[in-house]
Amino acid sequence: MAGDEDVARDARVALLTGAGSGIGRATARRLAADGWRLALLGRTRSTLEETAAMLPASASPLVIVADLANESACRDAVTTTIDRVGRLDAIVNNAGVAPQVPIAETDATLVRETLDRNLVGPIVLVATAWPELVRRSGRVVNISSMASIDPFQGFTAYAASKAGLDSLTRSIMAEAGDTGVTAFTINPGVVETPLLRTLFDESVVPRDMPLPPERIADEIAACLRGDRDERAGRPHPMLPD
Repeated sequence: MAGDEDVARDARVALLTGAGSGIGRATARRLAADGWRLALLGRTRSTLEETAAMLPASASPLVIVADLANESACRDAVTTTIDRVGRLDAIVNNAGVAPQVPIAETDATLVRETLDRNLVGPIVLVATAWPELVRRSGRVVNISSMASIDPFQGFTAYAASKAGLDSLTRSIMAEAGDTGVTAFTINPGVVETPLLRTLFDESVVPRDMPLPPERIADEIAACLRGDRDERAGRPHPMLPD
């Protein structure tokens, strides 16, 4: 028994945002299967607890309710993870909002709210965790979008925020030097998530068209394992077959 406890204590820890559904929930399950312990961050406690209930006890899921638009909440999420779980080896910036508004109706408030959650929050998480990431030769995976490369109509603020997330990956690599910190960007096209269905019904995006969230989760796991180091710092488009 003591040996099992030692293994659990030494297991790597990932902070996963947007863990209550979609890509985040699929990623939580995938990383737990790989032996990671997890801090699950999101805005809705009930969905986070549903995700936590799906995970094995070895994942030691820590539920953190926080809004990425709140700087203090982002900083607290990092410090709480380290204080409660004992370490932090990876951040998966998956959470995001996608307001669908024509460019002529896009105002500064909408842009700021989108940037706060999709870009500023992730930057604050990484900045706060930086000393710990350096200590652990940590990894960051930023879930961007094909919208940062080929924007969809009506997603001006979203596309801008995701382009910024691509840039965050490059900035991490530029500052990492010989620390061992490594960052990745994944740029999915349409993925079958609850967010997708708030934007497009099946008459626009048929059910058999999007990628399953498990495909993205597998790619995240590969980045964290070290299987994708040859494309660290660069966008990685993922489109349906």
